[in-house]
Amino acid sequence: MTLQLSRIDTPIATVQRIAEDMTEVRLKPGCTLTVPGIAGILAARQEVAVGVPQRVLFVFPEEEVDFDMSMITKDHYATVPAGEFTRAVAWAMGNPHNERFCQLYFAYFPSPMPSAIFLTEEEARTWLDGQ
Repeated sequence: MTLQLSRIDTPIATVQRIAEDMTEVRLKPGCTLTVPGIAGILAARQEVAVGVPQRVLFVFPEEEVDFDMSMITKDHYATVPAGEFTRAVAWAMGNPHNERFCQLYFAYFPSPMPSAIFLTEEEARTWLDGQ
């Protein structure tokens, strides 16, 4: 069986399966995080996983990312069976503002799978390699 390394572009991110059990999500510069935008990312992650729980590297751009207030008050994993297509998520935030925003969000809505927040992509990738 040949591994399908698929790529899906959503309005706010590119979701790409890069290995049998690894997916990268890269937010697009200038994007605004919204409820529909995050739902699109989760749907794309599920589609590229093809039934194999993935280690996910989620990379924010180096600039400060804007967000819609409704996005921060919603548990995005509550209605999605993320555990079926996600093994662990490492968040590479790119700057301290994004890092604080992510920490605040997960303080209210803890991740249902192993998850860690990092400033750099290198730190996030190193942690994810151990998962």
